[in-house]
Amino acid sequence: MRGVGQKEERLRMTGSPDPGGSRPPRGTRFRLRSGALIALACLFSASPASAQQRAAQDSLRVPVDTVTGRMPDTLLTRSDTTQAAAPDTIKPIESPSGIDSVVTYSAVDSVVYSMADRTMYLYGKGTIRYKELGLKAEHININWDDATLHAEGVPDSSDSTGNRFSGLPEMVDGNERYQGSAVAYNFRTKKGKIDLGKTEIERGLYYGDAIKKVDDRVLFVADGRFTTCDLEHPHYYFYSPEMKIVVGDRVVARPVTLDIADVPVFALPFGVFPTERGRRSGLIAPAYGESGTRGRYLTHLGYYWALSNYTDINFRTDLYTKGGYTLYSDFRYALRYNFSGGISGSYGRVVTGEPGDPNYGNDEVFNVRLAHSQEFDPTTQLVVDFTFMSGSYYQQTSNNLNNLLLQNMVSNATLTKSWEGTPNSMTLNVRRDQNLQTGQINEILPSIIFNRNQSFPFRSRKSSTAQAWYELIGYTYNGQGINRRDKTPIGTTGDFNINQRRGIQHSLPINASPKLGYFTLTPFFNYTEKWYDKSIERGLNESDSVVTNDVKGFNAVRYFDTGISASTKFYGIFQPRVFGITGIRHQVTPYISYIYQPDWSDPKFGYYDTYRDTNGVTQKYSRFEREVFGGAPGEKRQALAFRLGNVLEMKTASRDTSQEENKFQLLVLDLGTSYNFARDSLNFDEIGMSFRTSIGQWLDIGGSSSFNLYKFETDPANPQIGRRVNTFLVNEGRLADMTNFSISIGTRLSGEKKETSAGPILSPTDSVDQATRKGYVGLYDQEIPDFSIPWNLDLSWNYSMSQSDPRFKFRSSTISAGLGFNLTEFWKITASTSYDLVAQQVSAPQITVYRDLHCWELNFSWVPTGPYRNYQVEIRLKAPQLRDVKVTRQGSARDVY
Repeated sequence: MRGVGQKEERLRMTGSPDPGGSRPPRGTRFRLRSGALIALACLFSASPASAQQRAAQDSLRVPVDTVTGRMPDTLLTRSDTTQAAAPDTIKPIESPSGIDSVVTYSAVDSVVYSMADRTMYLYGKGTIRYKELGLKAEHININWDDATLHAEGVPDSSDSTGNRFSGLPEMVDGNERYQGSAVAYNFRTKKGKIDLGKTEIERGLYYGDAIKKVDDRVLFVADGRFTTCDLEHPHYYFYSPEMKIVVGDRVVARPVTLDIADVPVFALPFGVFPTERGRRSGLIAPAYGESGTRGRYLTHLGYYWALSNYTDINFRTDLYTKGGYTLYSDFRYALRYNFSGGISGSYGRVVTGEPGDPNYGNDEVFNVRLAHSQEFDPTTQLVVDFTFMSGSYYQQTSNNLNNLLLQNMVSNATLTKSWEGTPNSMTLNVRRDQNLQTGQINEILPSIIFNRNQSFPFRSRKSSTAQAWYELIGYTYNGQGINRRDKTPIGTTGDFNINQRRGIQHSLPINASPKLGYFTLTPFFNYTEKWYDKSIERGLNESDSVVTNDVKGFNAVRYFDTGISASTKFYGIFQPRVFGITGIRHQVTPYISYIYQPDWSDPKFGYYDTYRDTNGVTQKYSRFEREVFGGAPGEKRQALAFRLGNVLEMKTASRDTSQEENKFQLLVLDLGTSYNFARDSLNFDEIGMSFRTSIGQWLDIGGSSSFNLYKFETDPANPQIGRRVNTFLVNEGRLADMTNFSISIGTRLSGEKKETSAGPILSPTDSVDQATRKGYVGLYDQEIPDFSIPWNLDLSWNYSMSQSDPRFKFRSSTISAGLGFNLTEFWKITASTSYDLVAQQVSAPQITVYRDLHCWELNFSWVPTGPYRNYQVEIRLKAPQLRDVKVTRQGSARDVY
């Protein structure tokens, strides 16, 4: 809209007088007043600019100093000088301002439009919305001719000093947010200027006396300050008088100082900081220090290389002045929803002391880890986790207690496949078990397992309420092949004795489960067949020593057992109606079975052989005792097996009558034994018992034990040897001897979970590690502090005892404890330890302290006693992109850092 001649015309709705502040120039203008007025501006269609327009725009492009950012003000542009088309000529409507989209604006007080200079004035909490640009301020002026806007606040009426303002401009441009005392912006050039401004980009805050936006991605900041602290007066910031920001890429500044509490503590002549989301190539910040045995050191010096969106690699090194070094590299790859994995390796020499010293050491260490996880389709998955390392690697390089206490390093690679719609599945596994103390290595190269779940070959596919007896006959099949290799080190030579065995086993259980009244009868037949390419023979050599030799050749071991079992269930219910207890139920499950198994050690089967020892006594041995699946059972069985299961449960009334009753499992108790009619003595097997109970949600108790009914006697000829004889202990006044016993008692108590803002900021890596953490969690694993749980206490006691020979008892008893609590809203303290009651010694206690310092965090870990005692204190920035800004102090009894 343009003014008509020189006539002044005003359209005004009744209301309060004009608000304070600047007023539009005299001329034709409209003034609209309302409580909340929202006006939708006209939609200007863009058309190709004329050569004159392009020339005018080009003339406004002023070179910019890329370091200082100093430039002429480009916010004002020349008026449109193009001639209007003749009335009878049809052309697309041009937008003189270059605005090509809907502009939505509103103001709480009023909107004034001046037709003379095409300027609109918004008073009282004005808002503008144009594409991804949003602006809020107390006063906003928009000139439609040159497509510029200016916004500012007004003096705060409650402030007598006149230094405070209200309604200061806040501008949002896409994902970026700007704040300042005054804002100017050009819609056409997409350039802007902010006085005393602040902007938030990629979780970082940038402050400056002036911020100029010269295009969609580049900002210049005068007297700039960068921080991740969101306080009005930040705890820290990086200061530079000249700063250039390339949004989503980098920040270039010169010089740079790190200010903490407004005090400069560190300075650099220039700085280049990446701001791009995700991974970015660059140097890895090193750490330095001094060790008494290894000299001065520089650790973690390296380079990170983001190869592509799907792969990255890093190279790092630790260097010691006394000659030691370690090289590291990690290669990772990932394609979402398909596969992920990596290869990590390290190699080094750990030099301690000086040559000639008693404690001088020059050890070689290495570690290689391969990991891969892939889902080919919903029925096929591959998981690989393999680690190869020198036995002393953790001892020489780590202070992690779980690694230091590790006895075996177990590696696996597993491919699983199932066939949808069938009961068939297959597993291919490669396994490696390395004993870090002895150097013994046991490998499975590979193991192949094929399973067919229970199938009913005679069952009709048609549904029927009643099934014939033969339709209840079912079978399962398991086929397994193993190639095993055992490597035993020969002294310190580095060589190994290798023993390799392989075999194939077929298992075919067949059973049926018909009902007979309240009883379930299960006749069964179990067939097993094993194939080997080796067997053994044992005898005396010329020096009368027992020797065992391998005999090559194909051998098949076939055996079976058969029988029938019966089981039922019955219940007893007691309703005391006291203390809120509505009922107690006792469930009893008796089980009895008869098993027949031939004596497969009979010479006619050829599975066992004999030899005469040095005393002339005939000794029987299994020819396949060294094979991967063992040999055939060596005892005839005509046995009755008994088992009695007990489950005791309790129900209590709920406080809320609309809710179901509370149910608790008070006790689970199983008892079992068997009687073998085929033996000539000691017909009863040991009685086994297992139990499990819990007291509410606070205490869990579980354990097992075994009892022998027969008397133990020593051999008169050799008092060191003893055995059970065919005399019941009840004849001696006792019922049975306890041969094994174990019990575990544990509890976890914690405070009520609550909302909190304290705690660390998780990086993407931290979040993934936390989400994928499964399986066993070690006693000394350091979890990310959780301030939402005010306190927690973990206590456990484990006790075990073994005395098959009553003269020799082996006991183990350990108490473990873990405590965590919030000392204040921002202090988290945890402690964990265990105490061996038999050896009467503490096992590596550990204390950790975490302090939330708003934008900083303090971590302290301490192992006060033992051979692995160490400490580490670290203060670092919480922001994941600035984790390398830290101060670390550490020490170790083994000089491992």
